[in-house]
Amino acid sequence: MKIKSLLGVCLLLLFSVILTGGCSKSESPEAVEYNYISPAELKARLDAGEIAAGTLTMVSSQTEEECATGYLPDAFLTYSRPLTSDDHFAKLDPFLSIAQDTEADIVIICPRGQSGATRPFDYFLEQGINRDRMLILEGGQEAYNKEFPEDIVY
Repeated sequence: MKIKSLLGVCLLLLFSVILTGGCSKSESPEAVEYNYISPAELKARLDAGEIAAGTLTMVSSQTEEECATGYLPDAFLTYSRPLTSDDHFAKLDPFLSIAQDTEADIVIICPRGQSGATRPFDYFLEQGINRDRMLILEGGQEAYNKEFPEDIVY
């Protein structure tokens, strides 16, 4: 009976490790705390001239097709989505060089404020960019387009 119980516990632990992806020293995406900025907060910062002042910069992971539905004119366009391969992440590197040379806050923009923004956030964090500088646009470009269509370039 003890052997069956021990075997059951071992199998349970094995399945637990498999389901959670094993042991890792790096943070899992679920453990990362993301910082967000609302479209209204971003609009206020843009209107205050923070891009020109060098205290704010923006990077977009949207594809060319997604940009055709509207984008912010001062955003650095990377066309890096869907961010599922090393080639996609490499498209973020030109902006990474800019981010490393400044202390400006970084607004990360994707279509809806989900993985197209959290993946660049994680990537930049791994490359040494301070978490406190990075902000994800809540609801992404779609939310900004709805609230402030006058700011959008097509």
